[in-house]
Amino acid sequence: MTLTNSTYNAESPPSKILAYLQRNSDATVRDLEVLLGISTTAVREHLTHLEARGLIGTRLVRKGPGRPRLVYSLLPRAQELFPKEYGTLVILLMRELIIQGHPEQLQALLNAIGAHLAAEYSIQIGTGSIEERLNRLQAMLGERGIPADVDVEAVGLQMYACPYHAVAQEYPVICDMERGMLQQVLGETIQLEGSIREGQRSCHFVINRSGSPVALEPMHTNRVSSS
Repeated sequence: MTLTNSTYNAESPPSKILAYLQRNSDATVRDLEVLLGISTTAVREHLTHLEARGLIGTRLVRKGPGRPRLVYSLLPRAQELFPKEYGTLVILLMRELIIQGHPEQLQALLNAIGAHLAAEYSIQIGTGSIEERLNRLQAMLGERGIPADVDVEAVGLQMYACPYHAVAQEYPVICDMERGMLQQVLGETIQLEGSIREGQRSCHFVINRSGSPVALEPMHTNRVSSS
């Protein structure tokens, strides 16, 4: 099993330790010496590093007579390093709603998600000029692993990663949801002038100064379909 965290490549000792623990539940230092073919000291160095990151923990296990032995096992945080299929699951759920003839339910669901995200973002962004709010939004996106720049000239935002990329490839309505969410957060009419989905290097959201402040607008029903 290949880890998704770029800190460890598939053949690195930490990656092999985590994959072994995922498969075997726990391991002793001796088990890992055999696995890696390295010294006890080297194994303990890797284990110390993984413990410091909160990825593994220890416990004492008694098997038969004699002293209990110390074993290592994964902590819940380590599960995030293994491959996830969230995008595939979301696509299948959306597709099934459409197949079963319920596109309006999908639209309502995405609108509700957009409104929820907008409320969460708005609390953190607060008030102030549009430039101040855009700067706070940029900082908040950066904290969530989404690189972005404020477009001072056009007054807008460029996002260089799509958090819903796999889903947006099949369902462009996701772009509507994101745009609508930003409209509610910023209280301005927002236009999407290019997206990663369309092959651009960023999703470019620009404030339409000719418009007036708007609430989260409903998405178009005819876009709630597989492309």
